[in-house]
Amino acid sequence: MGTRSEAVLTLPLPAPKPVQVDFDGGDLSSDAGLAALALADHQLQLTERLAAAIEDPRDPAKVEHSLLVLLRERIYLIAAGYADANDAQTLRDDPLLKLAVGKTPQAPPLAGQSTLSRLENAVRPADLERLGQVLLEVFVARCVAHAQRTGQAPRVVLDLDPFEDPAHGNQQGVLFNGHYDSHCYLPLYLCGSLEGGRHYVLGVLLRNGRASPAHGARFLLSRVVRALREQFPEGQILIRGDSAFGVPKLIRLCQRLQVQFCFGKAQNPRLHALSERVQLQAAVAWSVTKRATPVYGEFLYAAQSWARTERVICKTEVTRGPRGDSKLNPRFVVTNLREEDGWSPAAVYRCYCERGDPENRIKEFKEDLAGDRLSCHTFRANQCRLVLHVAAYLLYQAVQDALAQVAPETEWAKAQVGTIRVKLVKVAAQVVERCRVVRVHLPTSYPWQALWRKLLGALSPAGG
Repeated sequence: MGTRSEAVLTLPLPAPKPVQVDFDGGDLSSDAGLAALALADHQLQLTERLAAAIEDPRDPAKVEHSLLVLLRERIYLIAAGYADANDAQTLRDDPLLKLAVGKTPQAPPLAGQSTLSRLENAVRPADLERLGQVLLEVFVARCVAHAQRTGQAPRVVLDLDPFEDPAHGNQQGVLFNGHYDSHCYLPLYLCGSLEGGRHYVLGVLLRNGRASPAHGARFLLSRVVRALREQFPEGQILIRGDSAFGVPKLIRLCQRLQVQFCFGKAQNPRLHALSERVQLQAAVAWSVTKRATPVYGEFLYAAQSWARTERVICKTEVTRGPRGDSKLNPRFVVTNLREEDGWSPAAVYRCYCERGDPENRIKEFKEDLAGDRLSCHTFRANQCRLVLHVAAYLLYQAVQDALAQVAPETEWAKAQVGTIRVKLVKVAAQVVERCRVVRVHLPTSYPWQALWRKLLGALSPAGG
């Protein structure tokens, strides 16, 4: 251990006096915003549900850290930007983290890396299934709350999308995927929105790197639709996905579940032949206006493996290539949305294009919450880690809802996880524990004090 003089850093700053820096500040934290995430957790009762879903095989007489505290510590650290469990070795003493998980600042240190890693590797298949059920229950609870506010069942849109999770080790299930040109996992991400609002993650399934795009979709969708039907027997449910999901297996599943669907459809010669008139109209419009003018059409189509014909929407326009050359760009969507219900070809295609926002949520999940950091060796442990990252994302989505409530006409109403973490979570704090109260002192010069107060008020049980 170095001496105090070795620990002090002298900085050559343009100040009138020498500037020295050390790490002897004591009970300080750089993550005061963990308080907001802990309040969001209390509002959702998320970590309590997750802890109840895992069967703890440990001897109660020898347990130092309960499952609830372990889950809170791991999820809150992920939310604060510490995806690596090794960070817990020092952050286990962070006073704000201790407060967030339900301890006092002077309590013994929280769990270290080895304990958290054992937790991820001890979860069994039955536990993982129950953990997935908890994520679903959180979404269904949002639907029920929406129905209570509006007096009617919400229209739910479910979006499916796989995403690449590159691996750099010898993890189980990692395979080379030629499409992504990498050794990877290929998790399947499922999110849902209510009446065209925010997209909430409600399920994620880890798959090997060569899994077909639709692999596992039947399992996820059947559970979700069943849970929604129990609450809203007559509610409308739409399942949406790109052309990888416009396959007979998923179309038949949607028909059996009696839900609406809107899937992209890969091009083939037969589709081009059936859409010839639409493509010709787009070419004529281009020759006259020299502008990309979308032309919509529809027809009935059935591949040889389909049980019946389905409605196919075609949207065609002429686009310019990188060299300035123009070409026809037809796109196809297969759907059971009916025109008599107001679903014109243009409306169907607009609905399909709204998939862009769920894709942005995957990007947010991967980049801001390290959702693709699956570095455990076993496949099961990485599925557990994926659930923990989703749980951290759910806490942020509750904070996003609160921000939209307290600052509806500002940029905060649409703030993403990275912005929230940098500006509202990464706040310096001095923690002082007294006999009757723990006082958290924040910087006097903090620029978002008013918003911070409103946010914590909205997340508090009393609502203010």
